[in-house]
Amino acid sequence: MTSRRTKKLLSKLRRRVRASLFSSGGYEFGAITVIAAITGVVAGYAAIAFYLGIGELLQFAFGPDEDALATGAASLPWYHLLAVPVIGGLAVGQLLRFLPNHQTRAVPNVIEAAALNNSQLSLREGLLSAGTTVISLGSGASLGREGPVVHLGATLAAAITRVLHLNPAVARTLLGCGVASAVAASFNAPIAGVFFALEVIIGHYALHAFAPVVIAAIAGTLVSRAHLGNFPAFETAEYFITSFWEFPAFFILGIVSALAAVIFMSGMNWADQIRVRLNRIPYWLQPAIAGLFVGLIALYFPEILSVGYEATSKALNGEYGFELLISLVVAKMAATIISYGGRFGGGVFSPSLFLGAMVGGAFGIAAGSVFPALASTPGLYAVVGMGAVASAVLGAPISTMLIVFEITGDYNVTIAVMIASAISSMVTNAFFERSFFHMQLANRGVRLEGGKATYLLKSAQVMHHMTRDFFTLRDNELAIKARELLVTQGGGMLVITDDTGKMSGVLSIGQLPMEIFEGDTALQHTVSEYMRDPPQLVYANQPLQTALHKLEVSGEDILPVLSSAQEGIVVGLIRHRDVMKEYNRALLESQGGDMEIGRRR
Repeated sequence: MTSRRTKKLLSKLRRRVRASLFSSGGYEFGAITVIAAITGVVAGYAAIAFYLGIGELLQFAFGPDEDALATGAASLPWYHLLAVPVIGGLAVGQLLRFLPNHQTRAVPNVIEAAALNNSQLSLREGLLSAGTTVISLGSGASLGREGPVVHLGATLAAAITRVLHLNPAVARTLLGCGVASAVAASFNAPIAGVFFALEVIIGHYALHAFAPVVIAAIAGTLVSRAHLGNFPAFETAEYFITSFWEFPAFFILGIVSALAAVIFMSGMNWADQIRVRLNRIPYWLQPAIAGLFVGLIALYFPEILSVGYEATSKALNGEYGFELLISLVVAKMAATIISYGGRFGGGVFSPSLFLGAMVGGAFGIAAGSVFPALASTPGLYAVVGMGAVASAVLGAPISTMLIVFEITGDYNVTIAVMIASAISSMVTNAFFERSFFHMQLANRGVRLEGGKATYLLKSAQVMHHMTRDFFTLRDNELAIKARELLVTQGGGMLVITDDTGKMSGVLSIGQLPMEIFEGDTALQHTVSEYMRDPPQLVYANQPLQTALHKLEVSGEDILPVLSSAQEGIVVGLIRHRDVMKEYNRALLESQGGDMEIGRRR
């Protein structure tokens, strides 16, 4: 009885809120502003809880906090470094029982939800993934926390969408709000949060999405600064470019960073594929085995544990030598690949920053040894490398550059970071997927490089978009009957068949000369005299993209669709205007063309 009354009260409260926010039934700036701010605050507090949870667990497991983890772990006995990741892996393995496919969720799931699933994410899976990731990173798994916190923010935004019964266009914007707030709160970087949400998740910069996302990012930043203070993620010295002659070096560093990013993503891709084949090892035991290997690596390089921000900070300040930097690149890459392949929860952004800082620092030392009078300090190159590698891995050069500027608080290296990041992204795109996230989606058979509209053309089959309303005619029928059918259907195309029902050709009104219907000749000409072979053949199981290509190559407005199972049997017609209508609908929807705030239709 009490439960029923509670539901009634909540339902009544929700109706009143909706009545005040959506009184006109249309898009109102005030409504979306309020919802975006609420989403930003909720996602911001979730990001802080996530951050603090990892920190508390690291202190409990290893003693020092995150900022001194590598230094503190180096003094621990060997069995401690081995035991913690293994125990954490066993705990993670038990939580994986409750997740679909026994895998945590991250940024690719958010991208897929925004593009294909009306921005819907499971709250249960989101919270469970977040908890699993806290245990993973808190026990030393060599992954990042940013990807999971993005998913957490998006999950909470999706929950708000469901409570208010908002339509898909607004749901996509709110998803971006949750992501922007989570990133802003995690890095104390509101600008980067905004552009990451727009560049990676929403996929456009339209004003109706931009304004709410900015509001949410500001809300998340204010929450973070109120509780954690206003500090950049990394404290670095103030760097200056020594000479304009260094710009070729930044160009080369971009190429080197691209190479590092491709090797890293290829290793992660291999881990993604090999994990599926490890059927002999129970999924719940895989994190513990991966934890053992991570612990073994940490015996020699404790810098690789968890997010590795202490080591990244030291590289940015030029505290590591060349040999250690190269060794940490190899060790971190191996530990991250093992952690990811072993089903630990976590992301790739922190490892990308780590690898970029090490690669850039090593490159800076090498450049300084060759041109000592022209080269800047290794720390500057570490900042540039950090941006270049992360840009290539995330496939988001704009937001990554902004993140680097905001988390270091150093804008003096702007041009250098822009050059290296642009070159790195271009080179990576030439040899690999657009990003690590798109690689993960591609491994699941989902390719979203061109957005939702392009995905529709690639994934939707012709059979679902063709028309079955067409006339057929035997090839021995009179041409005058063909004219009657064409006039009845308003032009278009007739499918001509033989006695067995298989297509012999096609016929349109323009193929019938008017003189054949004059006088006594009207009853002498058959369809077979004027029919023609279709310029292209389309099959029912082919993707819309193939049909569109064949329509454009042939110059036809209509093509017959043949059965995939029965040779020569026509099952429908595909029209150019129908394909473009579906494409434009998906394109407008992905761009937020329908911004009415209200109940789902």
